[in-house]
Amino acid sequence: MRCRDCQAFIHPPRPVCRSCLSENVAPEVVAGTGVVDTFTVNHQKWHPAAEVPYVIARVALDGVPGVYLTTNIVGCPVDEVDIGDRVRVRFEQQDDVYLPLFEKVV
Repeated sequence: MRCRDCQAFIHPPRPVCRSCLSENVAPEVVAGTGVVDTFTVNHQKWHPAAEVPYVIARVALDGVPGVYLTTNIVGCPVDEVDIGDRVRVRFEQQDDVYLPLFEKVV
């Protein structure tokens, strides 16, 4: 979401801008690329269908100051993920929901 009055990005989405308190907010298309800000490798099998280990990362989105997504890094071995890696979004459908996951840009 982005405020149409002060241009601040709003994440997680809210009906009111936290910067200027405007209700003039709307969805905003972003590039879908970014950089791994920090990450951890999870080895705990929290769900029977979960494949471990997997990477949980915080991704700083390009061109969207102050917006970070907590997500998974997929498509590469967990030991190949590092802080500062360039990534791009890859949507994965689970039932009627599309999850924004990220993969390394090679």
